Amino acid sequence: MTFTRPMHRLREGLAPDPGGFGTGCMDWKTLRNALIFLGISALLSGSMMIGGAIFLDGAEDRRDARERRLQHARLQHGRIREEMAMVDTYLPQFERFAQAGLIGEERRLTWLEALRAADRRIGLPELRYRISSRGPQPGSPRHGPYRLYATEMQLTMGLLHEGDLFSVLAELDRHAVGAYSVTYCSLRRAARLSGTLAPDANRPNLHSECKLRWHTLDVSEK
Repeated sequence: MTFTRPMHRLREGLAPDPGGFGTGCMDWKTLRNALIFLGISALLSGSMMIGGAIFLDGAEDRRDARERRLQHARLQHGRIREEMAMVDTYLPQFERFAQAGLIGEERRLTWLEALRAADRRIGLPELRYRISSRGPQPGSPRHGPYRLYATEMQLTMGLLHEGDLFSVLAELDRHAVGAYSVTYCSLRRAARLSGTLAPDANRPNLHSECKLRWHTLDVSEK
């Protein structure tokens, strides 16, 4: 006896399984989610790497800036030490020059006192003086903020003998504060009255004219 299977059963057996198609859809969604997660992870990793590189560059720049500031501070400290050494070396000499009247304002009062003392001690028959205002030394260069200045002193004297002239200059050397140079000095005999034989202490035997130049170093006047 021959049995035949119904056709609708065969069709049902040949029909595709709907469960297989659903499993494929689920695999694609999982793969897509994984790819999205991987992309996000890659973006985050790249951002972190870029941020780390920027941070490292900034840290290196800050380190270089600190090193430059440290080097600048070391150079300044070295210059300060050199300047302090120069001050220690030259300050005593500067103070001696200032006390001697070579630096700063001129000491005119001591000049006049020395001339009056010379007149009293020597007993000059005549002593007149004229002092000019201070001005730049002709032809003197500027030394930084300082400049050499000169003050002219004109002396007109009646002398009993030649030694009185050197006595006046010696009094200036001992008592006047400052440094001077003698530009010129002249001596000439005084005219005597006719019939006068004996020397008179009140009358000069010689007339002298001298020009002195007092030197000072001071801050340049603008």
